[in-house]
Amino acid sequence: MTKQIQLFLVPQPGANPEFLATLAPTNDASDAILELWNDPSLPTKVILEGYTRDGWAWKPNSLALTSVRVQSTDQRGHKLDGFVKYLADRQKSAYGRFAIPSSNHRTGICIVSYIQKKESNRMDCRISLDLTQIPNCTLSVLVKKNTTKPQSSTNTAVTKPPVAVNSRPRKAGGLLGKLVGAQQRTNQHVQVAIQKPVTSGGRTSASTNNNDTSTANIPTLRTSQQVLSEFRNEMEQKMLNFDISPEETMTLSVTLAEHTTGLSIEDKAKVTMEILKYMVYEAAEEVNDEWIAYKEPSEFMDEATFTIYKEGAAPPEVLEEINKGELPEEMRAEQRAIATERQRQVQQAESRNQRQVMQQAHNEYDDDMEVLNQNKRDRRTIEDYQREKNKRSKS
Repeated sequence: MTKQIQLFLVPQPGANPEFLATLAPTNDASDAILELWNDPSLPTKVILEGYTRDGWAWKPNSLALTSVRVQSTDQRGHKLDGFVKYLADRQKSAYGRFAIPSSNHRTGICIVSYIQKKESNRMDCRISLDLTQIPNCTLSVLVKKNTTKPQSSTNTAVTKPPVAVNSRPRKAGGLLGKLVGAQQRTNQHVQVAIQKPVTSGGRTSASTNNNDTSTANIPTLRTSQQVLSEFRNEMEQKMLNFDISPEETMTLSVTLAEHTTGLSIEDKAKVTMEILKYMVYEAAEEVNDEWIAYKEPSEFMDEATFTIYKEGAAPPEVLEEINKGELPEEMRAEQRAIATERQRQVQQAESRNQRQVMQQAHNEYDDDMEVLNQNKRDRRTIEDYQREKNKRSKS
């Protein structure tokens, strides 16, 4: 029966390994490959601990490394395909060392090169049971830790504190001599107090344990650097998980109060939502610079929701909002001046049109009016007319 090996991945230095896939050789594997795969020196669990671009990890070397075509035997083949794509996009090779149980000086290695055949749910692994045989390999051999505990003796001899012995008896030297003698006695009592918890039991050890318990209950304040470092590691971990998942979008909710709890007033001022936003964008760009990180609109200043889109998954309105960018102050002033001038011209045109309408209305009103009393009838008598004529002739 062919052995199955569980492959784990360390997403970043210091993080816990995460399960990637369960592997077994393909059906067309040769007898030599099956013999190496079923070798007891090859463990059933291999952890890929790091990445490298060095030539020893991806250049062919049939003498030191054996290439094995493996396939995923679980239901998580998409994670294996995403991991292979991740290596190919960054041109990195993943490696993981393992100790050889039958030898204290040999260390094996498993390498996953970024040069792979495009075949779903399958990839090539390169295995060596002695990494020292790989030319130009800079990795060190694993050193086995000594798990045997030193035997502790129950009857420990009580060592007395050293007492200063003077070769010559000294007489009391007044106040100075008393002070010196008191200081020596104080030093002796301090040494006794230090050694009592180690050598004696009973009340002394109990009181020491009580003091340790009370000290352990005192909450330790975190610093802003620790909070930001933890947040950066958390974001990188989520981005790496998102990279190997089939989902096209990921939503992250960030609350500022969750990260500033336990900080001093000075450190709280150093942890802002703007800094956390920058770290989210930085983590997304570090994993894949083609991703789109977008901060959803929110009316709260201490809460934010970020949506991460894979390449080609961002909607048009999000792309339009991101491409706007921030304009310099000079361009903003120029645009404000252009908008003001345009508004002034519109107002002038409206005033001109209003005056023309009023003038046209007045003209139409004058045309409709009729002049009265132009053809008046002379209502004077002949006597009146003759009288006025005589007055004009005399004058």
